[in-house]
Amino acid sequence: MSATRHGCSFLVGARRSGLLAGVFACVLAARAEAVTVVSLSGPSTTGWTFANTSGNSGQNGAFTSAVAGLSGTSWGLYANSGQTASQTYSFASALSAVTGINVLGVDETVQIDVALGSINAGGTVGIALQNSSGVNRFETYYIGGNASDTFKINDAGGQENISGPNTSFFNSSWTNSNNQRILFTQLAGNAYSLSFDGTPISNSALSVAASDISQIRFFNFNAGNGNDQFANNLVVVPEPPAVIAIVGGLAGVAAYGFRRRRHA
Repeated sequence: MSATRHGCSFLVGARRSGLLAGVFACVLAARAEAVTVVSLSGPSTTGWTFANTSGNSGQNGAFTSAVAGLSGTSWGLYANSGQTASQTYSFASALSAVTGINVLGVDETVQIDVALGSINAGGTVGIALQNSSGVNRFETYYIGGNASDTFKINDAGGQENISGPNTSFFNSSWTNSNNQRILFTQLAGNAYSLSFDGTPISNSALSVAASDISQIRFFNFNAGNGNDQFANNLVVVPEPPAVIAIVGGLAGVAAYGFRRRRHA
């Protein structure tokens, strides 16, 4: 006798090890069907809000351009003379349409690619995850000229250097080829995980002040004249409730099959 869920078939009377392997494979297949609520490869004005701190377009601004290492057309930000340029995208409505909740939930992820160029001493470039009021819940960024040549995180525990992934570069030679794929995952109890190019950071006690993240901000504070910074490929993926139901359903069938075999 066989059962099929999400294109996966397995024998109810199969051996326990094979059956559990089949359940695991089906769970992975179900997760792969997760709905991506936001997938932006290339800048779109829809949903993005641009802000700068000076009305002088020579001091801060945004533009679009192709950049090595990032697919498609990217957002570019420039800022000098002590000014800041930023782009903010709210994914609250998109999340709500899929999950019924307008903030990032447990096991839901935000991913973005960044390509950093040279950054003047004291300049800062990075991303922030915020609530709907624009309050930062999490930031990761690089500070130009800092003695610790690595990205930093700033969360409920304050600022610290990241540990684990290699994000150390020779700042003076950056030419926007120092690309990073940043992946943030919200966990239970205000905890989170973070990876750079697939390598998780090993910092301990990672937590945000509140689990109400609903938007992302890409910012360039005073990187310097001609030091453009880029971002692209924003992806927000929820953890669909259906996956939980499928896991439970398949586990139940597995247990039934194992009991049936033992009592046959």
